[in-house]
Amino acid sequence: MRFLNCNKVLCLAAHPDDVEYGMLGSIMKFSDTKFDIVVLSEGGNFDESTSVDRHEECKNIWEGVDNLNGSFLPIKHVADVSEDELINTIESNFDINTYDSICTPPIQDAHFEHRKVNRASYGLVRRIKCGLITFRTPSVMETWTPNFYVDLSDHITDSGAVVSFAKKKALQKFESQQEKSYFKDSSINSFHSDYQCSQRDMSFVESFKIERCYANRCSLGLCIERYSPSNTTFN
Repeated sequence: MRFLNCNKVLCLAAHPDDVEYGMLGSIMKFSDTKFDIVVLSEGGNFDESTSVDRHEECKNIWEGVDNLNGSFLPIKHVADVSEDELINTIESNFDINTYDSICTPPIQDAHFEHRKVNRASYGLVRRIKCGLITFRTPSVMETWTPNFYVDLSDHITDSGAVVSFAKKKALQKFESQQEKSYFKDSSINSFHSDYQCSQRDMSFVESFKIERCYANRCSLGLCIERYSPSNTTFN
């Protein structure tokens, strides 16, 4: 299966663990789509763990997912560079024209570095037919309204594991972050819950908002099983 019928997706992370926390299950589920994760910093301004710790943790997760490639850009903190510098650095390392969509944190996010990455994402797609999709983060605001949900509760990976359990096990590899509240098991379960989805027997979901979609690059019609005016679900 492919993620929104995309062949290739660029995932932008303000910090190590952003993409993995928000959408690793979808990366595992949609194994026919190639995902490139780009980590744009060594961590947050107040993160006491080292860049080596954070980057090695990412690598330990990436190596177990065949359709995922990960890389790090030489930026210490996203706050240290301007949006223009961020855009130029990404464009100098990646050909954005080769991607069907970019996945990014939402603008409706309490973390200022997530918002900066979102604004840079819009700059990256300013002249090209590349979709733009935002994924839920632990610091997302109530004003963000997802319209696309991926069910992880019943899909089996090639290794025979249920995606929801495979993702939770992978997140444990972020050892430097385990003391943070959003890495507690109850918080992870809450993050992956949605009332409307629960009414449809979808107990563990990842949430997205399709901000921009071009029919020749990514498509709803080719991959959606159930659609309603308010939200879209895929299982």
